[in-house]
Amino acid sequence: MKPIPVSPRLTSLAESLTMAVDVKIKERVARGEDIINLGVGQPDFPTPAFILEETRKQVEAGATRYTPPGGTPELRKAAAAYLQETGVPAEAKTTLISCGAKHALYNAMAAVLQPGDEVLIPVPFWVTYPEQVRLVDAVPVPVVPGAGLKVTPDDLEQKRTSRTRMVLLNSPSNPSGAVYDRDEVEAIATWCNQHDLLILSDEIYDRLVFDGVKTTSPASLGDDIAQRTLTVNGVSKTFAMTGWRIGFLNAAPEVIDAIVKFQGQTTGNPSSASQAAAHAALSGPREPVEEMRAAYEHRRNLAVEALCSIPGVELDPPRGAFYVYPRLTEAVSRAGGSVALAGKLVESGVGVVPGAGFGQDDHLRLSYAVSDNELIEGLKRFRSGLEALTQG
Repeated sequence: MKPIPVSPRLTSLAESLTMAVDVKIKERVARGEDIINLGVGQPDFPTPAFILEETRKQVEAGATRYTPPGGTPELRKAAAAYLQETGVPAEAKTTLISCGAKHALYNAMAAVLQPGDEVLIPVPFWVTYPEQVRLVDAVPVPVVPGAGLKVTPDDLEQKRTSRTRMVLLNSPSNPSGAVYDRDEVEAIATWCNQHDLLILSDEIYDRLVFDGVKTTSPASLGDDIAQRTLTVNGVSKTFAMTGWRIGFLNAAPEVIDAIVKFQGQTTGNPSSASQAAAHAALSGPREPVEEMRAAYEHRRNLAVEALCSIPGVELDPPRGAFYVYPRLTEAVSRAGGSVALAGKLVESGVGVVPGAGFGQDDHLRLSYAVSDNELIEGLKRFRSGLEALTQG
């Protein structure tokens, strides 16, 4: 039998670089190699004990069956309340539960984008954004900031065409950790309003911020903006629940109704046990979240201090998430690109993610979602690897 032809939609799909790097590093570690993985994009903390205990009770009580495709009424209400904490005018009926924030992002795009629509994606971007846009036959349009790591309306205007339909905003950012200030969000939201554009706002890291910074959700800026904003969040990062796969989306009622039908014909409901766990997280104490956030801030400080002492490293200190995103122009050039540089650093015993996957080949992404000891040692190896390259 001849090989079965695969749809061009999938054959043209790029592999997730962050996941590919993580898998390769873990394979080498499993073979006995001594590598500290600073490429991982998930919390190193366990899911808080109170969530596990409440989930066990709910599973024993029968939380093992189908639920409505858009999530249980209880979780939709709790997710709406969680979004309301940041000023999003969310209600249970306008909030949908999905199989992770990545799933929510894709569903949002599938619901509102037409073939050929253009989506403006600020650089650097999470590796998945452009590929999801392509999967719904729309067109990703990278927007490079005129300065720094955040775009302005002027940057966006340079890329706007008659086919522009949406702006994708991610704050705090993966990979840079940059946080858009309120006035910056207001300026972008006003520009979107003027040009009748939708905003897809990925806020999955919004509780993991430092230095007293507050995030601003576009949907909190008034009715006109809220009506054109699709807000994505979830429990994966904030509550250390990546494997539970629960995200949520808030949008206009007609969008949510369409996606409920879509999920009903594709994934069905997210795991009922995971929904019980997410409800426990959103309804429970926040002290464990603050403990994790404070630990990330401490590690951020360690990483920034270490990286800023390395010659040839340029760094805008992150104000959120759990990544640092240094620029290494000379080292990248010597190595032959960020992918090659990441490969050389693995040989020095530290795993990182190439900036090429985020739209900037002169950067690398390092995660500090590891223990203090691992982080300190990993950064030492990072420095040694760079010195070996530049001195070679």
